[in-house]
Amino acid sequence: MKICEIKPAKLHFNEVYLSNGEKVLLDKDVCAENSLMSDMEIDPDFLEELRFKSDYVRAKSRALWYLDRMDYSEKALYEKLVQKGFDKKASSAVVAKLVELGLLNDRRYAEHLAVKLAEQGNSKRAALQKMLSKGVAYDLAKEVLSETETDEVSRILTLIEKKYSAKLQDPDNFQKVYAALVRRGFSYGDVKTALKKYKEDLEFSEE
Repeated sequence: MKICEIKPAKLHFNEVYLSNGEKVLLDKDVCAENSLMSDMEIDPDFLEELRFKSDYVRAKSRALWYLDRMDYSEKALYEKLVQKGFDKKASSAVVAKLVELGLLNDRRYAEHLAVKLAEQGNSKRAALQKMLSKGVAYDLAKEVLSETETDEVSRILTLIEKKYSAKLQDPDNFQKVYAALVRRGFSYGDVKTALKKYKEDLEFSEE
């Protein structure tokens, strides 16, 4: 099989036309590194290798672009690349390389996310679900949350101050706030304790 013609294509690609009538898109740098040119004989296995290298180069470039803007778990970044049309094998290789380089680290990601979710007032149950949705493995999420465990009642009180203090000026709204906090994943007992404490503190401050 021969290369009949190489034409510049969109972005960083070349269109490589083959003697069997096939046209493939290859990264321009990959073409240059392998000195591809017209009338060159090319083995099908070597062509597949070039395709993989091309996919890998583009997937890695996009992955670094994503990581420059926000953090990802390994699973989330892999799924993001595949969703954008990158080859699964190349996407997996890119994720593995970024882990090797220390640019991806699920434990580090999970620890930062756990702290952020706690600061936002999420319950442990809600934080676990959000971490799982971000691609953190269940066992790792549970372990990290246990290590960063804080008093749920204190977390609820902080959330009340941020979001519900105005509504709780009216005693008739206590039941509504109670229901809202339970829907956030806090236990009935912790919510009851926190609201009781908040009410007591409010009454004490008004004396």
